[in-house]
Amino acid sequence: MAAQRTIAVIAALLMVTVLLPASGAHEQKTLTVIMTGDGVVSGNITDSAFVQGNALWFRMEDSSDNASMVVRFDSNMDGSFNASEDNMSTELVNECALDENGSLVDEDCAVSWTYAFDMNAEIGTYLFWVDRTQNGTETTWNHSIIVHEDIHEEDGPSPGDCFGAGCPEEETEDDESASSVLSGVDRTYVLVLGAVSLIGMAAMLNSISKEKQR
Repeated sequence: MAAQRTIAVIAALLMVTVLLPASGAHEQKTLTVIMTGDGVVSGNITDSAFVQGNALWFRMEDSSDNASMVVRFDSNMDGSFNASEDNMSTELVNECALDENGSLVDEDCAVSWTYAFDMNAEIGTYLFWVDRTQNGTETTWNHSIIVHEDIHEEDGPSPGDCFGAGCPEEETEDDESASSVLSGVDRTYVLVLGAVSLIGMAAMLNSISKEKQR
């Protein structure tokens, strides 16, 4: 039975490898937002390079005595903050005390907070608020960030590319048709190879079963 289960698992993995198409993923990039006693350094974020799947890293850099900050993020883009629907950081301070082992004395202490956008996040303008508190005095700064669509464009011409007369002819419709046929043959070959492998494993299972019945 153990051998049968092992072969069955191998067969399943083989089929997954053969049938599933290859896929790529966007590499997440993180933008640092510095918060000081005078406000947010980066202010409103409009860079077109900030796209779906990227993240914001808020860092508290206000060293004023008894100062703390909280970031409130309008994650549903309705223009206001709702604690049950949106996101909010913990209380952030400039520095956390550490013991002799380098561990946090207070495990809830934090100096930064990260908000990551989903790969399919809605594109548009998101609002966020930074609430600063010092000795009972509160200040709020309003800012926004524009999230752009993550479009994977094909590479354009590069240095050394040939243009105009004297350059190799572009692929014709006949060439494209031939390439398409070859691509179809390759897929058929892979599927046939997978089927043959499964038949071979089925025969092996049958042989093992007969050996155990003797």
